[in-house]
Amino acid sequence: MPFAPFPETLRQNLLDWYGDQGRHWLDTLPATLTRLAETWDLRTGGEPFTGGTTAYALPLHRSDGTPAVLKLDLLDEENRSEPTALRAYDGDGAVRLLEYDPESGAMLLERARPGTALLEHAPPGADERTAARERLAIACGIFRRLWRTPPPAEGHPAIPTATDLLKGWSERFDAAAANAAPEIAKDLALGVDLCAALADEGEIGIANRDNHLSNVIAAEREPWLLIDPKPVLAERAFDGGYFLFKQQFHGPLGGTELLRAVAEGLGADRERVRAWGMVRTIAQIADAGTGPDLAACTEVLRAIEGA
Repeated sequence: MPFAPFPETLRQNLLDWYGDQGRHWLDTLPATLTRLAETWDLRTGGEPFTGGTTAYALPLHRSDGTPAVLKLDLLDEENRSEPTALRAYDGDGAVRLLEYDPESGAMLLERARPGTALLEHAPPGADERTAARERLAIACGIFRRLWRTPPPAEGHPAIPTATDLLKGWSERFDAAAANAAPEIAKDLALGVDLCAALADEGEIGIANRDNHLSNVIAAEREPWLLIDPKPVLAERAFDGGYFLFKQQFHGPLGGTELLRAVAEGLGADRERVRAWGMVRTIAQIADAGTGPDLAACTEVLRAIEGA
């Protein structure tokens, strides 16, 4: 079965970020694809999807004509347990996991059509802020539904915990503060304090560290479905952390209105959502270096802090 070429932007990302490991993964990809096509009896169905970072996602058909998506990625701590989460969701608010290959981490997924990202959704006649409020409500409704007690993994990768993430972030902030300018060191120290405060979690379920509007897409089985989960065992408020950062960064909503809408939409404590949003923003500051990115992330942090 012939496969379309790996998109050049994704190839370059793998080489830039993973070096020899990425090159080896790319070299072994054709054999993996051939094996999976034979095992799952697949037929080609179009060109690979674009817009991702490192994953090869290919539309195709099963032998009975069912449309599907074959997804392979270079596995890391963040994406390894994606099939575990999708298995737990069982199609409730997310694309269904049809097959899983433990050897490669490859997944055969339900194909959601038309597949338009929620980020592009604009209700007819709505102004920019009204449209943003509707998108936010749809997204938070999906995230809230997906948060659930994890079932036993049963041969699927274990989901990382927020406790471990907080420990890693705290250590990273502390190390980065040693060489940072005074004002940045102060924000990094704030991040250490927030990590300690957030370590005292309540009820734990499957949350997502990569919630944003491009990972919710239009479908037929349900109006909107989540794709590409990056699961973490955490409290409900965790789901608001990165989402709050992204929405504050890109607008048009922000400040108190945004924080309140996210917390209420998730059914989570507002102050815990704020704290998670600040920690996720400080993680961006720790990686931003200097210049416009640092200034923009610092502005986001002040907006969330003052909301």
